[in-house]
Amino acid sequence: MVAEDNTLYILHTNNTNGALENCYCPDHPYGAIEKRSVFINTFIKENPNTIIVDAGDFFSVTKRPFLDSLIIDAYISLPYDAVLAGDQELSRENLSQYTKKLNHPLLVANLTDHNELGLKRNVIIKRGGYRVGIIGIVHPSVFRFYPKEIKERIDLENSEETIRTFINDFSDSVDVIIALTHQGHDKDILLAESISGLDIIVGSHSQTKLDSGDVVNESLIVQAGKEGYYVGIIKIQFDDDKKIISKLAKIKTMTLDMLDDPYIMKLINSYEQETGHINRNKLKHQNPK
Repeated sequence: MVAEDNTLYILHTNNTNGALENCYCPDHPYGAIEKRSVFINTFIKENPNTIIVDAGDFFSVTKRPFLDSLIIDAYISLPYDAVLAGDQELSRENLSQYTKKLNHPLLVANLTDHNELGLKRNVIIKRGGYRVGIIGIVHPSVFRFYPKEIKERIDLENSEETIRTFINDFSDSVDVIIALTHQGHDKDILLAESISGLDIIVGSHSQTKLDSGDVVNESLIVQAGKEGYYVGIIKIQFDDDKKIISKLAKIKTMTLDMLDDPYIMKLINSYEQETGHINRNKLKHQNPK
């Protein structure tokens, strides 16, 4: 059944960087996953024809196994349709033990040993009467500053050719094609310039905040900052023949006055008890003088 108003929504996140919650710092007083979870679930209730994606680097920048496990638990609780594994995930030697727990597809199409890690190349989502093809790629340049042993362990095929092959194979059978990319905004622009038939690029790695996205060669390029501060919202409208007639993007800020998800707060409490690390700024916010 096609959505009555011929509309499909896409919510997107990227570069969460292990932020179950944020620092409550005066210069960026925003929430993170604890706010995101409530926002996304509320949005879906109001707009069932919604797809949720993440473009990678949900783990912290440095290896922190206990926090990694809590982030995985948080992501399991979120209704993602597809998640891209970024460099912060692929650099973890024990990534496969986490991928086994995830209940949604974790993508990297151009990784040669994706099967060994439990990753998928792409996924086709049916939502609101529309078929959406989603592919995920990681550019080799994101490992530029990693140790030699990590760079040698991760073998990536040409990302542009990988996406072009996906478009050639699926463009006639899907209504929307989305690329989740982990390469940075500049490379997203070059990708859009070089490929036709790519409807949306959900980017990451450069941690760029694009308030309304960029349109290049008819591709809408979006990215939602870092640390869970924002959730991106794309609204796609179709004609009665399922042809796209408009694509609009905006950013929603996860402000501290938004509701907290009780389950995510339990994960945060577990982290505090295990590590002894307490967010002093949060305590000041909760108990102002």
